[in-house]
Amino acid sequence: MSVSRNNSLLRLGTASRSQSRRPSRPRTSRDPSLASIPYLPQGPEALINPDGQIGEDAVELLQEFVHPHRHESETTLVEEVPEQDDHAPDSHATWRQSLPWWKRPSPMWFLILIPLASVAMSATMAPRIEIYTRLVCDAYRPEYTVGRGKDRLPNPDVVFSPSVILDDKTYELCVADPVVQKAVAKLSLAMITTMGVLGCLTTGWWGSLSDRFGRMKVMGFAAFGILITDFTFIFVAKFSRALPGGYHFLLLGPLVEGLLGGFSTVSAAIHAYIADCTDSTTRARAFSLFVGLMFIGVSIGPSAASLLISATGTVLSVFYVAAAVHIAYSIVIWFVIPESLSPAQRAQARKLHEEELSQLQAARAKGGAGVWLRWAFGFLSPLTLFFPSAKNANVGASNANPLKTRRQGWGLVLVAGGYVCIMMLMGSLTSKMQYTTLAFGWDSKNIGYWTSIIGAARAFHLTVVLPIAIYLCQPKTPAIHLPVEPDEPLSPTADFSPATARPDSAVDAPRSAPPAPSRRHHSPTFDLTVVRVSLAIDLVAYVLMASATNGTLYTVYSVLGSFGGGAAPALQSLASTLYAQNGGKELGKLFGAFGVLQAISSQVVGPSIYGVVYLRTVATFPKAVFFVSAGNLALAIVLLSCIRLLPASQGDEESVEAAVDVSAVRREETLADVQGPLIVVEDEDELRGRKPDVKVTVTAAD
Repeated sequence: MSVSRNNSLLRLGTASRSQSRRPSRPRTSRDPSLASIPYLPQGPEALINPDGQIGEDAVELLQEFVHPHRHESETTLVEEVPEQDDHAPDSHATWRQSLPWWKRPSPMWFLILIPLASVAMSATMAPRIEIYTRLVCDAYRPEYTVGRGKDRLPNPDVVFSPSVILDDKTYELCVADPVVQKAVAKLSLAMITTMGVLGCLTTGWWGSLSDRFGRMKVMGFAAFGILITDFTFIFVAKFSRALPGGYHFLLLGPLVEGLLGGFSTVSAAIHAYIADCTDSTTRARAFSLFVGLMFIGVSIGPSAASLLISATGTVLSVFYVAAAVHIAYSIVIWFVIPESLSPAQRAQARKLHEEELSQLQAARAKGGAGVWLRWAFGFLSPLTLFFPSAKNANVGASNANPLKTRRQGWGLVLVAGGYVCIMMLMGSLTSKMQYTTLAFGWDSKNIGYWTSIIGAARAFHLTVVLPIAIYLCQPKTPAIHLPVEPDEPLSPTADFSPATARPDSAVDAPRSAPPAPSRRHHSPTFDLTVVRVSLAIDLVAYVLMASATNGTLYTVYSVLGSFGGGAAPALQSLASTLYAQNGGKELGKLFGAFGVLQAISSQVVGPSIYGVVYLRTVATFPKAVFFVSAGNLALAIVLLSCIRLLPASQGDEESVEAAVDVSAVRREETLADVQGPLIVVEDEDELRGRKPDVKVTVTAAD
């Protein structure tokens, strides 16, 4: 009997990542939930912040946006076993095709809207700090306005915005006042923490709700929360003296927006919408367009805001335009864009949810309140993947030194610790903006130009510099020899006659030596080197930024820091390698755990730490935030220096051991005494869990 191609060609689904990491591969199932979407940026801060680290998926999609290629024509000889849904009758696609074009879900709806939404979102980042400063200054230092503001208005009984009545001289006094800076830091910390905590707690719930009732309804609620924040901000900026609590009334915006999911829910729902509307040949390109257009929008937004302020002479003009864009965006979401999930899909999700609730209630009746506590903190359960266990401890290294094996098993914990240190840096953006106003006297226009320069530098690094550096520096790897059957269709010497049989002892005959390496290999050691070099660049940049004596030097050093943006993608790649070496196979869960770490560290822990540090040191040593950042980076370098990787040869053997075992079993079941040729697979990313980029040649065994 002959062996089929799928059986003889190294079914790597058991030894590699379940989803491809290459941008040209499908990343989600046909009917994905929010938990299955790619790890993409969750806000504009991650793109334009020099410390904002984006995931490996986002980097690859951004590179594909700049260097697109055809997906439908790309094939490999080694493929994962396709999902069952890919071969089943696609009733949902039929449902979509039966709709008229204006009611048919398509990724183009959001690809058209996302640049405008990104511009509006990023344009308000720098002016928001200036409005905070003016509001706080009016409350804490009203004497600064004597002779400049309200006394010079034609009708002093009208309660005007301090952002209107404070002129440039007054603003310079405000930003130089440590008391004002401390109060601004408290306000920023309260708003960011409120939004971050509520966003972390509610995004998952809203995501589950979108599976049951539709993506558009959830996005509509989240868009309503964004509008509440816009209107609250404008209202407080204009009439803060007449409101209870004064400028503290601003907290109403992030409170409502956080409860409704905020931007993170909108972003996640858009990703799921795009995945719903695309198949495996178009999904990657759609995601790359999404990331690329978002990157363009958040890079243009700050400069556009600076130009608008220069043209109108008022900072609030940016928020008027942003609110108008958000109103139009919300109307399109509520009334124009069609739903991507069919009624049958939503009904099925509701049924599954009811079953889960029934099981939870039954478990609670037996297990008490502990079951509810485990359910309430279930969003932290993915973090257990980082810890070693007897079940997943170096499955392929049964003969290894137990002490060494145990030390290597803690590699994921060290990676997680380093990742947390890196992600916490994203919480320093507000403090750094405040520092520029204090140290260099920058206003919203200067900060806007600065953020646009940083965004452009990051894009250039991720799409040009980093790929070239990886291509030139990554090592080569030898080819891997795997046995196949002589009747393999790819074999030029296949012979189905019994004459090809030989004794069993001949099976163990020496095989031909592997050919010389001809392809570059992205090894875990190289990934770890990229991480360490990137962190070292960031560390040097922070020390230089703290020593900058003017805005020009500060900008130059910030651009230098943006060239450390390759740390997070390489760290995730390294984690996938360690996870595979420890026996892990569900890479989606691993990157879900990274998402949990990112949300907690960048939206809650990081802003809290940097906010407290800045408000405690602004009067004496405001540069402390930079040294805290440098300390975080140094700690990350120390943690990652403790990682012990398997030797290259041992790692290569473990990565294919399962495949060799499968091949040996099939040989015994079929033609155990047949002299088979060898398939030489030059694997580019076998240890990283990626779908290999392979070239297959067939050579005869000796």
